Amino acid sequence: MVTSLWPPKLLLACDLGKSGGKFFYKVRQGQTQALWMDAEVAQRPASGIGRINHGGRPQDNAWYRLGDELTFVGKSARAFLEYNSFKEDKFLKAPERIAAALGAISTTENLPSKFDAVVWILLPINELGTRQQIADRLMQLCQGFRFHNEQDYKVRLQLKFRPEGYGIYVQRKQQLQQQGVAITQRTTWVEMLGHRNGTQLAFETGTLNGAKSTSKFPGFWETFEKAATAASVSDADFEVLLTALDSENPNQYSVAKGQMVNFSDAMAQVETAYLAALDPHFNDHLIPSLATGKGDVVLAGGASYLMEPGLRQYFESRGLANRLSFAWDNQDSLSRLVREQLPETHEMGSIPMRMTDCFGLFQALLGEITQLQGAA
Repeated sequence: MVTSLWPPKLLLACDLGKSGGKFFYKVRQGQTQALWMDAEVAQRPASGIGRINHGGRPQDNAWYRLGDELTFVGKSARAFLEYNSFKEDKFLKAPERIAAALGAISTTENLPSKFDAVVWILLPINELGTRQQIADRLMQLCQGFRFHNEQDYKVRLQLKFRPEGYGIYVQRKQQLQQQGVAITQRTTWVEMLGHRNGTQLAFETGTLNGAKSTSKFPGFWETFEKAATAASVSDADFEVLLTALDSENPNQYSVAKGQMVNFSDAMAQVETAYLAALDPHFNDHLIPSLATGKGDVVLAGGASYLMEPGLRQYFESRGLANRLSFAWDNQDSLSRLVREQLPETHEMGSIPMRMTDCFGLFQALLGEITQLQGAA
C-alpha cells in the first residue's frame, strides 16, 4: 500500500469478468461513470508491431507501452489472439487490464500525467490469496507506462480487494434498510454463477462466514460446452447459442451451417445440464438454510441471467420462491445509467445486470471515502 495525497484524483471499482471488464469510476464531484472493456490481453515486443490504429474510444483501442513491450487489452488484443479462455484464472492478467482501464480513463478525462487513485478490485474468493501478487505487479506497471504511445502516466495507488459477490451484498443490505429490515437479522447467501466458476458467499449477522463461502462448484462454461456438443452444436456456433440464450430467441443464423437454425433443443439441453450440475451444491450448501425460513439467496453472475427462467422454476418447485431474488431486481436506476452511458448495451442487453456487483463495490468505495473525508 502506498501512502498517497488526499483527496485522490480517481476512485475506481473493478470487476474483471472473463466475458468483459466492468468498471465504475469518479473523477468529478457527483460523477458515476460506467466503463466496459473486453477481456482479452495480448503482449508483443514493440519491434514486431507495425502501424497501430489510433481511432475509436480509448477503451476500444486500449494499448500501452512499458519498455520494449506493448500490451493490448480488449478489442485491440483480438488481432493477436485465437481465443479468450473462460478457464483462465482472473488474477493472471488482472494488473494489465486495470492498467489499461487507468490509461483509457486518463485519456477520456484528460487527467494529468501523475495522479493518485483509490482502486477496489473484486476477485473470486479462492483467488484472494493472489492479491499481493496483483498489487505488486499493478504498482510496478503504474510507476510509468505510455498509453497509446502518446502520454506517460504515473499513478500512485491505494488498493483494496473484496470477494466477488461483495457488491451484491452491499446492495442487498441497502434494499433491506429501505424496508426497515437489518441484514444482521438473517443469513444472506450470494451465489455468483459465473462462466468460469461459481462462488458462494455466506453472510451471517452481517459478517462474511469464510467457512461457508466457496468457489468450488461448477462454472457455466464447462457444462455449456458438454451440453452444446451433445446437442450437435459445433464449436463455431457456441457464441451463436449463447446469443440465443441471452436473447431468449432460438432462431439464430448458424455460422457453421450458413443459414437460420432453431436452437430450441440445444437451449433446453444446456439449461437441464446446468441445473443438474448446480443441484448437488444447492442441496448440500444452500437449500437446508433456506428451508429454515431464516435465510435468503441472491443469484448473480452471467449464468444466472442466461438461466433465469430455469433457476426460478428450480426454487419455486421447492417452495422457496419467497427466499429467492436476483441481483438485478429493483435496479432500474442502474440499468438506466448503464444504458445511457454504454452503447455496448445495444448489442448485449445483459450488460446492466453484469455490472451490479461492481456497482455495489463502487457504492461501498464512495461510502468509505465519504466517511474518511468526514473524519478528516
